[in-house]
Amino acid sequence: MKKTMVLVTLLVALTTMGFECINDPIIVSIAMDPISRCYNINAGPDINYTGSATIDPSTLIDDSYEDKIVDARVYDITVQVTGAFTGSVTNGVVRINGTPLLTYSGTWADFSTPQSLLGTSPHVIPQAAGIAILINALKQKPLPLITLSSTGTLTGAGVPPVPSGLSVCASIYAQVDGNVKGE
Repeated sequence: MKKTMVLVTLLVALTTMGFECINDPIIVSIAMDPISRCYNINAGPDINYTGSATIDPSTLIDDSYEDKIVDARVYDITVQVTGAFTGSVTNGVVRINGTPLLTYSGTWADFSTPQSLLGTSPHVIPQAAGIAILINALKQKPLPLITLSSTGTLTGAGVPPVPSGLSVCASIYAQVDGNVKGE
């Protein structure tokens, strides 16, 4: 009897004292697949490379959450290379909608394993303006198309020519929050 009386008193207090715990938003983290693209580097005399792709971020989350997004964050960005090359990459830039997201440089071998912002790699440097553009894009309703691109220069003994079979891959790991109140 005593427990029931305390529970009833508590419920009456919650409903009559202006508390809005039931009306507050319910914010949950929503898994997002990586925003990732690889760019092939053309073999031949040109030591500069560039690649670009348009990405639809709405394809990277469950459709039922797209209109519920209220916030976003980037928790890592990586750069990795594929192919056999003994030289280096310099002046590397990953861009989001034309704005630098990060810069990268180092030996090709350095990038044979992903170089990560999270791992505090000395080979990748975040660019605040690009990260802000990315986060703002991921918070829009509906999610807009984004352009992810990478440019750089290859250097080393015997270059040019640039050997065949080389590529650079950039991956962005982000998370969005959604207000799922009312579901």
